[in-house]
Amino acid sequence: MEHCLSGETGLYQDGTQGQSVGSSQPQAHSISSHATGLSIKRCDFKITMNNNNHHTEEISTKRLMVRRGQPFIITVSFSSPVYNYLQQLKRTFLIVQTGPNPSKTDGTQVEFPISRLGDQKQWSAALEEQDPCFWTISVNTPANAPIGQYALLLHASKSYCLLGNFILLFNPWCQDDEVFLANEAQRQEYVLNQEGIVYWGTENAVLAQPWDFNQFEEDIVDICFTLLDIGERHQRDKDHTQRKNPIYICRTVAAMMNCDEVRGIMTEYGTGKYYDGTPPSNWLGSSPILRQWVALKCKPVRYGQCWVFAAVMCSVLRCLGIPTRVVTGFTWAHNTNSSLNVDEYYDENGMLLTHDKSARVWTFHVWNECWMARTDLLPEYSGWQALDATCQEKSKGSLQEKKILDKVYRRIKTLETTTSTKSEFSSISTALEEPVNLFIQLQSNSSLLLGQDVPISVEVFNPSGGEKATHLVLGAQSLHYGGTSITQLWKKEFHFILKSNEANTLQATVPYSQYIKELGENHLLRLTAMLRDKDSYICFAQEEIRICDPPLIIKFPEHMVQYQPASVEISLLNPLAETLEKCVIVVGGRGLIYRQRKYRLGSVQPGSTQQLRISFTPTEAGPRRLTVNLTCLQLQNLKSYKSINIAAA
Repeated sequence: MEHCLSGETGLYQDGTQGQSVGSSQPQAHSISSHATGLSIKRCDFKITMNNNNHHTEEISTKRLMVRRGQPFIITVSFSSPVYNYLQQLKRTFLIVQTGPNPSKTDGTQVEFPISRLGDQKQWSAALEEQDPCFWTISVNTPANAPIGQYALLLHASKSYCLLGNFILLFNPWCQDDEVFLANEAQRQEYVLNQEGIVYWGTENAVLAQPWDFNQFEEDIVDICFTLLDIGERHQRDKDHTQRKNPIYICRTVAAMMNCDEVRGIMTEYGTGKYYDGTPPSNWLGSSPILRQWVALKCKPVRYGQCWVFAAVMCSVLRCLGIPTRVVTGFTWAHNTNSSLNVDEYYDENGMLLTHDKSARVWTFHVWNECWMARTDLLPEYSGWQALDATCQEKSKGSLQEKKILDKVYRRIKTLETTTSTKSEFSSISTALEEPVNLFIQLQSNSSLLLGQDVPISVEVFNPSGGEKATHLVLGAQSLHYGGTSITQLWKKEFHFILKSNEANTLQATVPYSQYIKELGENHLLRLTAMLRDKDSYICFAQEEIRICDPPLIIKFPEHMVQYQPASVEISLLNPLAETLEKCVIVVGGRGLIYRQRKYRLGSVQPGSTQQLRISFTPTEAGPRRLTVNLTCLQLQNLKSYKSINIAAA
């Protein structure tokens, strides 16, 4: 059967139909005996070998996926011995082309000869093995070639033959690629690892959330290039050669995450309920989001928040070959309104007043870092680059204000490096400080189990020389992760006399019944204490805590073998004084369970433990992770995970 194709369509090597190779490119006509006497029987892309060599075997075993700057091998088989037609084959070329309108002018179409020697710095083809009926050819790609979907054609005499299609990705293993990462352990983690952790919570109670990046599921690479296509169309960017630049790719992907309701991957939702979509905390991984985006005909998926945007962008960039990691910052100042500080205002009850919603301190924020050389900057700026997929507000600061801020910043840096000036600053600062009339310290557990009351301990101290009549207001507010209050859940007031140099400790409790109804999706509480005397001298303290969900316990058997049936036990203890109703468990695990499974657990009585046993057959050896997510009427963000090593069959 001849695989030489005419017209505008092609075949992948597994027999599936490929995309049009474009009307502006050479047509792929069969080279037959009527023309040169040459006929291509088939072209073997040696997919298994090439994909293994290029670290893409997990993406596909049916399609050629290669990384730039590294050669790949193909074998072209002829229907009859080639030496019968050597006169016509004195000059034989390969052609590669990518993009909607391939052109030699802009470098999206390149023709190069098949020779005895290749060139590692540019597109080239070296004849590795020659036989009367087949040629084995090593095709080299330059380390700065545009990534994308390519067509490979053979040009002999005046005829063209489409040999097949392949995908070209960035190459962190190639020293000449701008995304080269020298550390192999980091390449394994930041390029190849499909399972990870996203951290959030508070600085004193960090929560590790499991996330399945799944960047190598076979359809994800196509979705990634669809994402780039749409992003470029909306930017009216027709220069396909820009895809050689990792900076351009990162910025295009970030712009596609959520900043535009028309074209974004996800819709951001900061407050309220999620009746018309999925709550951000319910997502377990990136692939369901990306697939849903395609199913919605590239309309935004509802809903995401910063950690979801960062995790999805990490999946896309790792899939394309750019080393990427997810980073979390706690007590994070956001949009400081052209100032070097964030001013917060509280009322007499300790409630945060949000006059300027754009300038606030977030409880946590999640973004990405990508590894690349910055050839557009000084060498010291190469390495990890910050990239934020959460839509940021544009600065409204004038050019003059920016110059002043820059001057202040340089002045501060100068003062920091001058010892004498530092000591002078210290004495001035001390002299300007107001005398301390009252002192307050607020303490509570940084994390508590859902169902527990929240204990608060407040220590007050009067260091002044006289007696003071004081008024203390304690408060508890539920929080959005962006630092704004949802509502005031609880308040308690104290009136007492503090003698000179007297300390007093007060205890209070926020009942579970007070916070459960308005806890918020992220289970964050802000505790506040405001102390004042009759002269209106005010002391203020606050602390943010996290309410933890009850644990999901996962128990694996001691030994598990690839392709052998096994089971896992999942246990849930209900610590609440009420029944957990309509409990549903979603389970996923790459190499353990195909896609995600959903199980209805029913109701779990107060104080009781409910168990679920799941049977499955692991299909992949090595370290594998099972992720479990439970939702019910009372709980919406209960996740757990456990890893196990699967022995090879």
